[in-house]
Amino acid sequence: MLLLFALLFFRNSNTVAQKIPPGDVPLGGWQTHFNYRSARHIVQVQDRFFCATYNGLFSYRPSDDSTFIYSKINGLHDTGISSLAYEPASRLLLLSYRNGNIDLVELDENAKVLNTSEWPILRDAPNLPANRRSYQTTFRQNLAYVSTAFGVVVLDPFQREVRETYRNIGPGGSEVAVFGVAFSRDSLFALSSQGILRASLSENVNRQFYGNWQKVPAPAVLTSIAVLQEKLYAGIPGQGIFRKEKEIDAWQIVYPATSQRFQFRVVNDRLVTALDNRVVTLSPQDQATGFRDPLLVAPQEAILDAASNLWVADSQSGLVSNFTGSYQSYSPVAAASTVGDTTINNRTDSVVVDRNGLQWIRLPNTLGGGILVKNPTTQQQRYLSTSPNNGGLPSSRVNSLSLDRNGLVWFAADQGVGYFVPESDLLSGGAVNAVFPLFGQRRLLRDAFSTAIVTEPGNRKWVGTRSGLYLFSPDGTQLIRQFTAADSPLPADNILALQFDEATGRLYVDTPNGMVSYRSDATAPSTTLQEITIFPNPVRPGYAGVVGVKGLRDETVVKITDLAGRLVFEARSQGGTASWNLLDYTGRRAKGGIYLVLLISPDGSESVAGKLAVVE
Repeated sequence: MLLLFALLFFRNSNTVAQKIPPGDVPLGGWQTHFNYRSARHIVQVQDRFFCATYNGLFSYRPSDDSTFIYSKINGLHDTGISSLAYEPASRLLLLSYRNGNIDLVELDENAKVLNTSEWPILRDAPNLPANRRSYQTTFRQNLAYVSTAFGVVVLDPFQREVRETYRNIGPGGSEVAVFGVAFSRDSLFALSSQGILRASLSENVNRQFYGNWQKVPAPAVLTSIAVLQEKLYAGIPGQGIFRKEKEIDAWQIVYPATSQRFQFRVVNDRLVTALDNRVVTLSPQDQATGFRDPLLVAPQEAILDAASNLWVADSQSGLVSNFTGSYQSYSPVAAASTVGDTTINNRTDSVVVDRNGLQWIRLPNTLGGGILVKNPTTQQQRYLSTSPNNGGLPSSRVNSLSLDRNGLVWFAADQGVGYFVPESDLLSGGAVNAVFPLFGQRRLLRDAFSTAIVTEPGNRKWVGTRSGLYLFSPDGTQLIRQFTAADSPLPADNILALQFDEATGRLYVDTPNGMVSYRSDATAPSTTLQEITIFPNPVRPGYAGVVGVKGLRDETVVKITDLAGRLVFEARSQGGTASWNLLDYTGRRAKGGIYLVLLISPDGSESVAGKLAVVE
């Protein structure tokens, strides 16, 4: 009977579009929306240039004009790179994050990623200051010298161990911050909060003892140091670049400049310096070559390639180079890109209008918090607070409002999530109390600081908190999904704002470390079943995501059968989209073959059928 039904259904129904738009994010997939023009650091690996921005990382290869974005979506373990360094002999790229975490990225001979492993040696170490970011990472003889707010940590990334720690190396054993290091043949120089400190590189010298560090006299406060052909160079804000010979105490100015910023890199036997709005290179004979262009707004780091082309990490223009003969920016343009790392500039969750035409306005803490309900026509209003029968809010701090598909006004507060039933006589003075769904035998998210709430087309509720992201059933009593920074591409657990695009099903999530989007299996419903898309189709071997069907009416019945007519999956759509996790009723993954996708509108007036191919 099922086989006969399926064949008749397919024969007498409309056919379904069988493809997904190129580059589209699959259901359950994530996408970053970082600002890739906020460039901070740059290294060259073979013919590819890796550029770290404030929250992102990408690489560019000029030979084929190809760009690749790296994130937690495709293998990284954190967000917010504070320094990066490359060790060419082992083809190891070390990424150090602002929270102290480290990623070790192994590359092949073509600079493609072979493996990325997390090494939280500094992030998770006990008895370290809260500030664990690195200011600079430098490789020497397979060891990584990490400059931090508490000194220098010498890491062996290949043995996964700490070799030495240069802490409390200031005068009298005081703790100093170290902003960068430089090496001569026999000395290690550290640019610290107490000036330049020097220690011998001899194996017989204990560099962990402060008494073996000597202060190098300097004419003023320095911002960067480097060694070129055994000569020590330093940048002094407002004055320029100075040079010191090895056995001479006096410093000599070699490039006057009023710049407040100097960031050195030694490349191809030249000192490459990023200044406030330009780049200059110095030869060992102190011959200067300047680079200026309108795109060089705020250079952070700069290097030269083998052909002496300039490559710059600029915090305003991104990755900038003159390798074509003119300056261009080669930073990728992220989806929904803006000047910052978020697109949720205008939040719409501060005011909602219910079905009675009343405005519900969340008040900021500076005005006492709570919710103001107002009739915009008569100007009659009522203030809802924590008082019983006059709001019954869990706290006065209400952070977000959302009107759901049933006309209920939901709120996210710092002590829970609930909703109001907007009665027509609400402004007349009767008792009004918030309703709190029960989840886990307690008030919904009672102990969580909830920051944002949005309603999907299927009436499910997304709730952002300071401890992650939640998706609840329409009534808030069942948890459907939960994401944290530890188990998902979320850049941080602290959710600042949420916004849902009903046309695409994308949930935009703003965090302190940038914004990402998640493609939900819910979109705005269609009025007919005339433009249906099944995606991906075919399902290729190794695909671990879900299959989506979009263009549906709300609560469309979706049945998936094999060609023998056996029912494999059945569900109702969430708004205009339904999803299948490729598992049958027994929990086993669907076998390779052709499946029939049968769609019936909720009132039975329309029916559509299509085919889905699963390739083993």
